Amino acid sequence: MGQIRQLFTVVGALTLIVGIAWVAHGTGLFRLPGTDFMPNESVWTINGLLVAAFGLVVFVGARWFLRREHHTAN
Repeated sequence: MGQIRQLFTVVGALTLIVGIAWVAHGTGLFRLPGTDFMPNESVWTINGLLVAAFGLVVFVGARWFLRREHHTAN
């Protein structure tokens, strides 16, 4: 169970980071050279918020729900 929890924790954290980066790109706060299609585009802001929310749910679920399941199994 510990490996599954670690996997979901890492996946959730990475997904959250990607979502935050997309929000930053979509709002124009963060620009990478050569990425003319993302800055100041509301589509990327909305997509980033959705991806970040999903990543947060996966991360919190891995940390909280899988920990609870592990404790109740003992």
